[in-house]
Amino acid sequence: MENLNIRENILKKGHYAIYKQGPASFKNLRILNTGNKYGIMTTNALFYEDGMSFDERKAIFLECRKKVAADNNYAFDPYKFYIPKQDGKGKAVELTRDMVEAYEDGWDLDIEADILITTDKVPGVVVGFPVADCPVVVASDLKNGVTATAHCSAAMIDNYLPKMTIESLQSMYNSKKEDIFIYIGAHAGKDWPYDRYPDFASESFWKKTEAVKQVSANDFRINMDNALLYQLPPEEYETYIINTDNTRTNPNYYSHSVYNNGEGPKEKDGRHFEGAYYQKTKRL
Repeated sequence: MENLNIRENILKKGHYAIYKQGPASFKNLRILNTGNKYGIMTTNALFYEDGMSFDERKAIFLECRKKVAADNNYAFDPYKFYIPKQDGKGKAVELTRDMVEAYEDGWDLDIEADILITTDKVPGVVVGFPVADCPVVVASDLKNGVTATAHCSAAMIDNYLPKMTIESLQSMYNSKKEDIFIYIGAHAGKDWPYDRYPDFASESFWKKTEAVKQVSANDFRINMDNALLYQLPPEEYETYIINTDNTRTNPNYYSHSVYNNGEGPKEKDGRHFEGAYYQKTKRL
């Protein structure tokens, strides 16, 4: 991600909506968003030919990661991608040097957590999630050099995972909100259709913020931005950026909901990768 100087309360620049006045200093922190340019960014069998083994899928996925690394000037190691297994309990885990060195391929490391944290002590490794319509929330304490990532599906938003992502930095690193940079990744837009009231929306804030809005008897619209902004108020943070790319309508992204609703072809179903890393420093 480019360094951005924020001069207005809301600044539109490309596909970013930037909230909060003041300068943004990202230092060596980078956001990674692959889109669908490099192919399927996961080993999930759903997105590969029937009968293909895990090792075959993993080999294809590794080639995708190598292409991503090459396009980013090898600021990170293509073998060092890390994703946790989420269970909805809100657990946060820091990726340590010992964990990075445990396996040649980070994809082989089992991490049980909803929030995966990286630090500037392990540069060149990527933490994040393969996603289609769900946003990845990146919360970075720029002062302490720690960054938390969380896959915030609608169900996880209902569990207050965006809020817990901030709380993980506060409890584990004594982070202050004024030092935290927020990035919300590409996700389904503000008019995501449902034919019924969604089962995931059990908390009152969905109606309160009109994050779920009934249009007609069998037409409900989901606006995850409203739910995210409710839990992560922009005015409380130093810098706040929302990637406004709509995965449902943007041809550069996969969208499970479009395919699942019969609105698009099988090729629209897949996963892009979104997360963060600390750039490796070049040795002189």
